[in-house]
Formats: sequence, structure tokens, C-alpha cells
Amino acid sequence: MANNASLEQDPNHCSAINNSIPLIQGKLPTLTVSGKIRVTVTFFLFLLSTAFNASFLLKLQKWTQKRKKGKKLSRMKVLLKHLTLANLLETLIVMPLDGMWNITVQWYAGEFLCKVLSYLKLFSMYAPAFMMVVISLDRSLAITQPLAVQSNSKLEQSMISLAWILSIVFAGPQNYS
Repeated sequence: MANNASLEQDPNHCSAINNSIPLIQGKLPTLTVSGKIRVTVTFFLFLLSTAFNASFLLKLQKWTQKRKKGKKLSRMKVLLKHLTLANLLETLIVMPLDGMWNITVQWYAGEFLCKVLSYLKLFSMYAPAFMMVVISLDRSLAITQPLAVQSNSKLEQSMISLAWILSIVFAGPQNYS
């Protein structure tokens, strides 16, 4: 108890220390061999995912430029664009954070940044999941009510907007923990 009191009085002490691993006589946790393997695999997957998602977005952009003037982008391409953006967001936030967490084994950046990055991490994990739900709903409606879906792009935009909004809202409690 006296040790905790001295830590609370220390202005340089980070209150967001990982307390899940008990320290034995001041010995800090270190990067293990399995941690090094996880970091290597994570950064390799990060590079692959970034390259493939970015190339698909560029391909979608080229398709958009090639379409005839006045003709809208197909429903599926719009949905795929949002899914790819959500996946790219997840790649750029979750993978580097997990890789850095495995390297440092501890959190050094303070409580505020911990909450912000945890929020972004959760948001970027919700977004692709909700986009998959939107695609599933859109395809289901296209099969069950094909004529209604063809003429209703407002429904598509509403579902996409709702997916992004729900991702923002559901990640919110991360800031209050």
C-alpha cells in the first residue's frame, strides 16, 4: 500500500501501466521469442494488407474515372469501396498498435493517448464488421426485392452512414473506462 502511495505522488508516473503482469523485485517484462515472432508476422501482414487494400482502392478509382459521364458507380462497387476503406483503417490502426505493444511490452504514452488509441482501435474493428452487415443486407434485399433495391440509392447511403455512425458510437465507451 505504501508503494502505491509513493507511485501516485510521483508526477512522472504513468497511471496506464500494464498491471496484469506482477513485477518481481523491479524486473520489467521483456520481449520473448514468441513476441518477436508475433511482431514479425504482424508487420508482414500489415505490409501485405496495406498494399492490397490500397491497390484495390486505386482500381476502384480507375473504374470510377472510366465510367460514362452521368452514370453512377454500381451499388456493389460503392459498398466494396467502403469495406476496403474500413479494412484499410483497421490495418493502419490495429496492426501497428499491436506490433508496438508486443515490442514495448508496456505502455509509455500516457492515459490520454491510451484512451484515444484504444477508441480508434475499437472503432476500426467495428467498421469492417458493420460494412459486412451492410453488404449482406444489400445482397439480401437485391435477391428478395430486386426492383425496390435498384431504384433506392438512399437506402444504400443510409445503411453505409449508419454503419459508420454505429462504429463511432459503439467504440465510445472505450473513452470512459
